[in-house]
Amino acid sequence: RFSFADLCEKPLGARDYLAIADRFSTVFIDHVPVLGEGKRNEAKRFILLIDTLYDHHMRLVMSAAAPPEGLYTARRGTEVFEFERTASRLIEMQSRDWLEGWAERRQVGAEPAEARQA
Repeated sequence: RFSFADLCEKPLGARDYLAIADRFSTVFIDHVPVLGEGKRNEAKRFILLIDTLYDHHMRLVMSAAAPPEGLYTARRGTEVFEFERTASRLIEMQSRDWLEGWAERRQVGAEPAEARQA
């Protein structure tokens, strides 16, 4: 279980997020705030984090201050387009198809690292 502050308000990057994806099959993120122009660095980290979790077909459980499409309120900058993709991915990761696919991958032996190390 992670807080948004732990994952996105600290100087973490792709390597850190890949380590999380390699270690866990499910990630819990608490207290995701609505992000505006004053939080561009945090938004970039959040985008990278969600891209990593998505690319690794992770299960994500997240508490947030708004639905995915309302989490980024800035109207300019490259993050606007990138966050639209992130919101789309967050919505997909909540879908029945995504969760059923996640469960199927777990059943066919795509175990998380913590299970392989036991």
